[in-house]
Amino acid sequence: VRRFWHAPWGDHFSSKWVYSLSRLPDQRSVFPWFPPRRPLPRMGMAVALCGLLTACAGLPRDGQDHEPWRPLAEGHLLPLQAQENGVADLLYELLVGEIAGHQGELQVSIEHYLRAAQRTRNPEVAERATRIALFAGDPAAALPGAERWLALEPENLEARQILAALLVNEGRPEEAATHLLTVLERMEAVEGDGYGLLVNMLSRSQNGDAAIEALALVAEGRGDEAHAYLAVASLALQQDRPLTAVAAAERALTLDGGLREAHVLRARALGHAGDEEASLRAMGDLVARYPGDVDLRITYARLLLQSERYEEARQQFERVARERPGDADLLYTLGLLNIEVEQYEDAQRYLERVLQTGRRAQEARYYLGRIAETTGDRERAIRFYEQVTRGDHRDESVIRAALLRGELGQVARARADLSALRDRLAEPGDRVRVYLAEAGLLRDVRDYEAGMDLLNQSLREYPGNPDLLYSRALMAERLDRIDLVEADLNQILAQDPDNPAALNALGYTLADRTDRHEEAYGYIRRAYAQRPDDAAIIDSMGWVLYRLGRLDEAEVYLRRAHDMMEDGEIASNLAALLWDRGEREEALEILYQALERDPDHARLLRLKERLDP
Repeated sequence: VRRFWHAPWGDHFSSKWVYSLSRLPDQRSVFPWFPPRRPLPRMGMAVALCGLLTACAGLPRDGQDHEPWRPLAEGHLLPLQAQENGVADLLYELLVGEIAGHQGELQVSIEHYLRAAQRTRNPEVAERATRIALFAGDPAAALPGAERWLALEPENLEARQILAALLVNEGRPEEAATHLLTVLERMEAVEGDGYGLLVNMLSRSQNGDAAIEALALVAEGRGDEAHAYLAVASLALQQDRPLTAVAAAERALTLDGGLREAHVLRARALGHAGDEEASLRAMGDLVARYPGDVDLRITYARLLLQSERYEEARQQFERVARERPGDADLLYTLGLLNIEVEQYEDAQRYLERVLQTGRRAQEARYYLGRIAETTGDRERAIRFYEQVTRGDHRDESVIRAALLRGELGQVARARADLSALRDRLAEPGDRVRVYLAEAGLLRDVRDYEAGMDLLNQSLREYPGNPDLLYSRALMAERLDRIDLVEADLNQILAQDPDNPAALNALGYTLADRTDRHEEAYGYIRRAYAQRPDDAAIIDSMGWVLYRLGRLDEAEVYLRRAHDMMEDGEIASNLAALLWDRGEREEALEILYQALERDPDHARLLRLKERLDP
């Protein structure tokens, strides 16, 4: 339902703003959006005032017939009909109200326009008073204007809608319901879906309880109409009152047990109320009752997705795919779902079918690249990534392809691609992300000097950036620059004293590379207090306890970290502790299992040389 509303002020008073009742904004009020406040430019103001004063000269005395008065420039008509208390007072209120509005004194303008509205039987003055108050974000002041507007023009549906919304906003649902009933009847006569209009109109109300109560009163006034209570349920769910929505949906179902929309809404509301199992059970029963309803099955599958029941969601989507074999969105969803449950062959099959549809090709190629990368086919992954030339995944595809090229030994090409990407980007966050990717590539290929040069360059461009400082600290550790490690991590902590990553890295470095073990324990303990379930921090806690000679406690932490994550460094720490405790067979078993997963891990190789040369 669209209307054109005149902005209270704009260039030459002729600006128009489009709004939709289904898209009322959250800010200011539940009413239409208005442009930013600004007075009319001086030339426009002069023209308007000249028009106003000229019109004043031609006005007749009280009781005489008169032509419409024109206070607005560019031919905008605002006809007036004076009441018995005289034209002069009316003109004064209008003149002051108009001038105040142009000067940005909106409250003054509202006061004078509201008084003017009481002095004339012309509804356009009351309408203008109402719109100025709405423009000013003052719904309380808009209310008397809207009441006057509707009193003067009782058949104006727009005035009635605004008044109803204002009454709801003021917490007066009983009065609002009377107007809503009239709006409903008028809309049904014209468009048929009056309930949809009311729900859209009330869904953004700042007073959710009053909005629901007003619509419930409308439903009661209409007798036993299932769709009325369905509308109440829909509004309640949009206003985040799920239990009210459940009750209203159940009321609708007692009136019409076959109303599928009410079944669906009840199931969704149960989920929003926290009863996930009841929600899914209700939707599952409904799908079983109507197995041929594809849209219903899609709704069920989406609920399963929201509940992270990926395998069940996948099964439902696959049934739908058999009914809609060419639906690119559905095939794409199935591709991602199969990736989620690690069914990579099925995921690849669905994504290749997406490519055949000619839609969502960029996204499909990106995820086909991810599948190839996950399954170890680097060259195939690079080919897919290179075909992602636009869209949200373009930059990520360049980065991933470059990292894979680095793994294949094509370091110069990879760096050139990353440098070209960085030159193309303007946002600091995006450029930093590419710097970090290139630094990671150089760290992986153990070109630490080049990595240090790159990070020094990046920090000249973005001094103090915590992510770049952290990356340089990691690089400095590889170069045995413990002084720089400590300086960079302390610089991060100066900005963010409780940064758990920096606390953990500093504590671990001091525990592993210095004899400042008590100091290291203090940093790690602070990190652990924030992230007690982080495997890396648990490993650090175990390692610093080992270095402090508290072996029993250390073993508890190191075993826990090893159980949580298959990581070479964690495995090396646990193996070293077990060896020192005399559990040498288990230590070697852990060491060699880790080497099978990562045969080039430097720390594991050093430990092997020490334990089993």
